[in-house]
Amino acid sequence: MDTRKAAALSVMEQLEKSGFQAYLVGGCVRDEMLGISPQDYDIATDAVPDQVQNLFPRTIPTGLKHGTVTVVEQGIPLEVTTFRIEEAYLDRRRPSQVRFVSSLKQDLARRDFTINAMAKNRRGQVIDYFSGKEDLLVGRIRTVGNPRDRFREDALRMLRAVRFVAQFGFALEEETRRALIALRSECFHLSVERVVQELEKMWKAVSPSAGVRELFSTDLLRALPPFCRWDLQSFPPDQAASFDHTSDRIVRWAYLLWLCQTDEACLGRRLKALKLPTRDQKQISVCFRLMLAGEWTATDPVYWKRQLLRHGLDSVRRSGQLRRLVGKIMDKDLTETRFQDWWNEMPVKERRELALGGEELIRYSGKKAGPWVGQVLNNLYEQVALGLLPNDKNALLEEGYKIGKVDSQ
Repeated sequence: MDTRKAAALSVMEQLEKSGFQAYLVGGCVRDEMLGISPQDYDIATDAVPDQVQNLFPRTIPTGLKHGTVTVVEQGIPLEVTTFRIEEAYLDRRRPSQVRFVSSLKQDLARRDFTINAMAKNRRGQVIDYFSGKEDLLVGRIRTVGNPRDRFREDALRMLRAVRFVAQFGFALEEETRRALIALRSECFHLSVERVVQELEKMWKAVSPSAGVRELFSTDLLRALPPFCRWDLQSFPPDQAASFDHTSDRIVRWAYLLWLCQTDEACLGRRLKALKLPTRDQKQISVCFRLMLAGEWTATDPVYWKRQLLRHGLDSVRRSGQLRRLVGKIMDKDLTETRFQDWWNEMPVKERRELALGGEELIRYSGKKAGPWVGQVLNNLYEQVALGLLPNDKNALLEEGYKIGKVDSQ
């Protein structure tokens, strides 16, 4: 048994022995029914936070206001949350307040989708008040109760619905879909961070195209920050299929930006607007700009080896994938295998692999340190990588001395 589940069952047993109810709830129940290993095991109980904290020796007050205590059992952190109902959502994200209850059904009724509103007791019995099991069997995403109410409470649920379509290969239930289209403008108020987080989860799907197709066909993408500020045209849903032709999240981001009519002039601004990590922004930028650069032919290995040296094998591969996705012409021989062969042919791939350092070059030349040292080493590094010079210290010193003398004239 999964050690995390064993720890969760142990917590549930201790709660039950103390006279409380305890159930596994939410995504872990759904995933187990789908044959997927859950990422987390969450527990719901009628014990209030103070009672949970008094019952277990190691706890963290994660969100006492909303009834959540993290219990550390067997070294594993588990969220234990009191059954609750929620008052009005005044900020379109969080309830104004919660009220603790003793009814599991009331607690499950506040959840977003039926497939996330099931519970399981310690003996493995599934409690399903809202036909979530049936929706799992037929592959349907449906809200608990009135979809307009659920989406008005938290507009992010519309994007989550689409993400579940991609994640599980399910379809939106028609009433849920109609409510999403009617209320999509509510998404204008979401934070960019929450939107990007859901899209990142979508990129983890093996086949995200079904979710992207819904983003396009419902016009939800144009209602999401920051895309809603970019004055975009509508997206043909048939363009979504290409997202399945790569598994690389960097390429998927770059392709989405391409479909958003992004060009080199606005690429940097749009990447910043997405608030992605700096490393991701750089990788997407390289992927995008190299995809646009020149003709992609296999007739000039030296050119491609220079690109590989400058950007790295992964970046060049990604750019090739993106070029194919956007339909730009490239040689049929310019494959990932060819890039790998060129990469393998180069005796050095990083400057630190050069058999010569800056201090040795300075001593040999008798010149003072300065910018010339880095320039000479970069020149030598490229020549060695391209097979024009051996990676031999004496040969590099002689050639470096010549280059340094020329540069100083």
